Amino acid sequence: MIQNNPVSHAIDVVGEAWTMLILREAFRGARQFEDWLSRLTIARSVLARRLKIMTAAGLLEARLYQTRPERYEYLLTEMGRDLFGVAVMLTLWEQDWSPRADPARAVRFMRRSSGEEVRPIMSGDDPTRALSPYDVMPAPGPNPDFAPRMKAMRRRRVQPAQRGASGPIELGVELFGDYWTNLVLAAAFYRIRRYDDFLSKLDISTSVLADRLNAMVAHGILEKRRYRTRPERFDYVLTERGLALYPVVLAFFAWGQRWLCPEDTAPVILVDRVIGAQVLPRLTDALTGEVIDPRSVRAAPARTHADRTQAASG
Repeated sequence: MIQNNPVSHAIDVVGEAWTMLILREAFRGARQFEDWLSRLTIARSVLARRLKIMTAAGLLEARLYQTRPERYEYLLTEMGRDLFGVAVMLTLWEQDWSPRADPARAVRFMRRSSGEEVRPIMSGDDPTRALSPYDVMPAPGPNPDFAPRMKAMRRRRVQPAQRGASGPIELGVELFGDYWTNLVLAAAFYRIRRYDDFLSKLDISTSVLADRLNAMVAHGILEKRRYRTRPERFDYVLTERGLALYPVVLAFFAWGQRWLCPEDTAPVILVDRVIGAQVLPRLTDALTGEVIDPRSVRAAPARTHADRTQAASG
């Protein structure tokens, strides 16, 4: 279930750092080739290749806007727009939990029609309460052997050029933009803790596993806990920062289930830990319980602590 589930299949389509950065800028209004070129530290050839791949995958639609010379703009399709939940959850996690976060770039989400604040969460049956890893658990779906068309596995780490000249890329993009980190993170949410268990459950080499575990410990996603002294052995346990990634995982799960696992073919589903009923994660507004349509909200600069305090007292 670790390697054949809606999350892993979603990652096969969009879990590559450049793809995620291009999608991020698309949600911020990028449409034309030069838009991405000016916003990202990316080579023209790499950008052209990624846009072509994303168009073929159905995430973007190319529309001719100039004939001489021929120029195209790239618009999010319905499939691409539906990744809004992933983009929002990554943004919120980065702001709240990443040591690389820039407070000056923090955002909040507002309704376009009224200007009222929206508080996005990944929810279940109660649309005003965020799902946690303690609420649900994975279970075999109606077709455990089903696997959608698979992309080539992206097993390389984020390349130095992708980190940008002004500093490293967002930590969330680095984590979810690396195939092996995703796999190790998935196993951690499946309660795999020990090195030998990671090795036996995943199709991964010892050197790659050690590298990813060490990196996730360094990033504060996992914590090492000694359970044996001779020889020395450790558990790798999700920290509070690591557990806070769960809404991102849920957003990937929901998108992968909708677009890559047709009805009654899902290899894995989520079920309520208490009653065993299936749970379908959704992006909703915790303040109203309404499902969030990406076209109905906009990002705005986050209020400062002083602004929030003044608003609360008023």
